[in-house]
Amino acid sequence: MTAKEDLKQIRISVALHVAVAFAIGLIAPFIGSGYYVLVASMAIAVVVGHVTQMIVGKKAFSWWFGNGLFIYFFVIADVWIFISNYF
Repeated sequence: MTAKEDLKQIRISVALHVAVAFAIGLIAPFIGSGYYVLVASMAIAVVVGHVTQMIVGKKAFSWWFGNGLFIYFFVIADVWIFISNYF
């Protein structure tokens, strides 16, 4: 695998995780308890991880954590805090 192909796979993973996390972050303040959001976001993270593997191929957990999962939870928290403070 070349560096260009690897970079393309990383971009796909990050874009997919950010898009889903943004949507979850938008609806998170309206769900109610933070525990429900945490459980739902973990379940959705597993689904997004499987979708990412179908698109870019099978990768190690550490690759997924660094190129998707960490960013996923960070974006959810960011958007959730922004929306909660804005409204």
